[in-house]
Amino acid sequence: MLERFKKEEGFTLIEVLAAMLIVSIVALAFTAYFSNALTFAKSNQNQTIMSNLARNALVYMQKQDFVRLKEYFGSGSATVVKAGNGLNAQRVGITPETFGTCTNATTGACAFRNMFENGNLQPVMAVLQPTVNGIQYRVVIEYQQSLNRSGDTGGDLLLPISATVTTVSAGAAGPGVDGVTVEGYVNAQSIR
Repeated sequence: MLERFKKEEGFTLIEVLAAMLIVSIVALAFTAYFSNALTFAKSNQNQTIMSNLARNALVYMQKQDFVRLKEYFGSGSATVVKAGNGLNAQRVGITPETFGTCTNATTGACAFRNMFENGNLQPVMAVLQPTVNGIQYRVVIEYQQSLNRSGDTGGDLLLPISATVTTVSAGAAGPGVDGVTVEGYVNAQSIR
C-alpha cells in the first residue's frame, strides 16, 4: 500500500504557486477592464441624462408664448450668453440667472416674465436648474440668430433655439462629459 502512495504524483508547491501567479495576473487585467467599463457606463448614463434634460428644456420652451419670446430675444434686456466680437455677433438667451432675481420687478429681463404661463417663474427655474441623482445641472437656452430664416421662408413662424446642459460642479458628470447641446425650434402659435 505504501508503494502505491509513492508512485502517485501530484503538483509541487512551486507549480501551484506559479499557477496562482498566472491566474492573479489575468484576474488583475480583467479587474482593470471592468473598472474602465464601469466608468465608461457611468459617463454614458450622465450624458444621456443631460440629453434628456436638454430635450425637456426645448419642449418646455416650445410651449411658451412665441411672440413674447421673440420680443425678449430681440430686446436689449436679453441675457448675453456669449459676447460677440468683430466676426461673430453677440449671442443671447435665457440662463438660470436671467429670472433668478425677479420678484415683482418689471424692468430688464423681468419685464418678459409673462412669456411664461401666468408669469410663474418656478417651473422655468426647475427646468433651468434640475438636480438628478444628486448632481445639479445648469441649462442655458440660446437663441440661434444665425439659423433664423427670412420671413418669406417661414422665419417669422420659427424661432431657432438650443439648450445646453452642463453640471454646476466641474467633473460631476464623469470624465469626458463636459456638456450636451440639443437644437430645436419654437413654433408660432398659428402653426402649433
